[in-house]
Amino acid sequence: MPQLDPAETGNRFLQPQSFLAETHMVEPMPEAHWHDHVELNVIIKGGMTYLINGKQVDLHEGGIYCFWAAVPHQVISALDETKLVCVYVPFADFLSLVVSSEFRDELLAGHVMTCDKTDPTDVTTVTRWAQEWESDEEQLTNLLRDEARLRVRRLALNACRADKVKRAKEPDHKRDTAHIADKRTIARVQVMTSFINSDFMNPIDVSDVAKVSGLHPSSATATFRKVLGQSIAQYLRQRRLNHALKLLADTDMAIIEVAYESGHGSLTRFYDAFQRQVGCTPKDYRRRFRS
Repeated sequence: MPQLDPAETGNRFLQPQSFLAETHMVEPMPEAHWHDHVELNVIIKGGMTYLINGKQVDLHEGGIYCFWAAVPHQVISALDETKLVCVYVPFADFLSLVVSSEFRDELLAGHVMTCDKTDPTDVTTVTRWAQEWESDEEQLTNLLRDEARLRVRRLALNACRADKVKRAKEPDHKRDTAHIADKRTIARVQVMTSFINSDFMNPIDVSDVAKVSGLHPSSATATFRKVLGQSIAQYLRQRRLNHALKLLADTDMAIIEVAYESGHGSLTRFYDAFQRQVGCTPKDYRRRFRS
């Protein structure tokens, strides 16, 4: 398998079939990244904000959140000493789950899903998962993987979009909040990522993205890189790839149709970009979900 280029993928640590549960002390991320997993996040302490799918999404203490991590995402702010457990469920595992089509569609459309009420057992459960995963025992890891899949299924029963849930935020003056950039800069980047997410299937380029922000292309690129740690062109390629991954795994569309539907100008460009970013051919990727 070809070596993946971290500059293209933003993914430096996860293989597609890897299951992982780990604890983080959260700080703003210097760049957006993506990986082909469904991710469960539980905030043990504190709070944080993602920039994902063109939106800022707040994650609150005690809450459980689920999203498809193939969508470029980035922590742009976090309360001081925020503690988070991340659980990475391989995408193939998620596709095998019996969940509602509404939940599946919302997740694959790039939305962060949660519950409108917190379950106090989630903090205890995911903390145990992170501790037990470190044992590296195969039987235990398989059990943890099953438990994580079941938690996703339970979440799907009464899930709602996190950006639609109104929760009281802890006032910033109570605890320090670290930000990746000032609010005006983040707002400009959010306008650009929203435009990319809505128009990536069309033949848009950097100048089109810059125009919606009201900035010169060079200034727009510098602003974009300041927040997301990558260029507009890189983000656009990743967004198109994200849609291609969904179509390959979740539909029977011909590969040439997937190429054009995901905004690639030709089949050759699609194959080149796919192998560079994913490390295999589109056909091989699809075979993973048909076996």
